[in-house]
Amino acid sequence: MRRLMPLLVGLWLTLLAQAHAETFRIGVELQPYMPYSDVQDGQYQGYGRELLDAFAAHQGYVFVYQPLPVRRLLSDFLNGKVDFKYPDHPRWNADLKQAHQVYFSQATAPSIDGVLVKPQRLGAGKDSLKRLGTQRGFTPWPYLDDIKAGRILLVQANQIDSLVAMALNDRVDGVYLNPQVVKYRLRNSPEESALVFDRSLAYQDDHYLLSSIKHPQVIEQFDAFLTSQAALVQALKDRHGIRDPLQNR
Repeated sequence: MRRLMPLLVGLWLTLLAQAHAETFRIGVELQPYMPYSDVQDGQYQGYGRELLDAFAAHQGYVFVYQPLPVRRLLSDFLNGKVDFKYPDHPRWNADLKQAHQVYFSQATAPSIDGVLVKPQRLGAGKDSLKRLGTQRGFTPWPYLDDIKAGRILLVQANQIDSLVAMALNDRVDGVYLNPQVVKYRLRNSPEESALVFDRSLAYQDDHYLLSSIKHPQVIEQFDAFLTSQAALVQALKDRHGIRDPLQNR
């Protein structure tokens, strides 16, 4: 019993600390987007989860993750139903955010969005893109003028797997996606090298950020965490295989 008492006291203190810890609701994307994140049986996983959990532990916060479809996530964020949105970027849905003061963190991970094509199409140029696939709710920024002018037909799908299948079956000439995500999806499959990132075509060089409307002070704390714990953040990126595709030549 004497040996058990310290364990019980420790557990009681932990539960007491958690009960008094400030709790925040983090809105995250429901879609599978490894190596960045995933949702399995309703549980948020991957690099994003581990990074945010590490920050929460560092500050003594409790984070509750709310996986939502991309469009619903934005709506709930702007309507105050979640305290934070991850990932986010000032460019995403900027018109809808104009009525709100949104605070953004420093970069948490590199994110390239570009066109992936079959190897035989590599270097064929923009004129070869007659049909471009992308995920519903995503915007292929470098190609908007061509899409509006009718030079490129935009084909959208809810699932990344559907877009990959379209490219493999020549239903689209290329897909505008994150090369790391596509590479992860095709790993250890017969199609592992069937789609390649065409750097000669326009791409968007971005980063994923954490955002909030309600809690700018927490965003400041998160920025300080990213700086002071840079080695930990890099170790998480390395463990999940997150790299800048532009540096992998």
